[in-house]
This record gives sequence, structure tokens and C-alpha cells, in this order.
Amino acid sequence: MHLLHVLGYLYGCHGQAKRGAAYLLIAAQLSPGNAGVLRTLAHLLILDGEADKALATIARLETLDGMDHPTLVLLKSRALLVAGRKAEAHTALRSFLSQRGAE
Repeated sequence: MHLLHVLGYLYGCHGQAKRGAAYLLIAAQLSPGNAGVLRTLAHLLILDGEADKALATIARLETLDGMDHPTLVLLKSRALLVAGRKAEAHTALRSFLSQRGAE
């Protein structure tokens, strides 16, 4: 599973987001509660323009324990922007900035 995560990440870093997402989808099936895999998958889906799939992955991340980290809100704002939902993206970005300022 770790190898699939690394391969997915590396492919994504080198401009092959679709191929990287395929590896990460397999990793997510093998370890559905692995937040690192899901975060990387959401990021690659955003890069690939698959905003709805990224938002579904982020929703899945939000259900995991301990996943109230502000960077998840930032990831969600990027997915909303790619989906063309600018007002919601702006609201999410403001939420991220306010959480970041509170730390």
C-alpha cells in the first residue's frame, strides 16, 4: 500500500495526475481509512480537473477522526474553485485563513 501511495504521488508530481490517481485509488481501496492516501488522491484529482471526485474524497476525509485540520479546508476551497463554485471556494478560503490566524 505504501508503494502505491509513493508511486501515485510521484506520477502526480511529474505531470501524470491520471496515472497517479489510479495508483492512489487502488491504495484507497486497500486502506480506506488512510488519510494520507486520501489527501494525496484529492490533490491529484484537483490537478486533473476532477473537482467532483475530489470533493467526494474530501467529504470522506472529513468523516475520519482527527481530520479537522485547517489544510483540509484549503484543499476543499481549491476543489470548489476548480468546480466553478467560486462563492463557496471564497467562503472556504476565508475559513482557512481565520483558522490559520487563530493558531
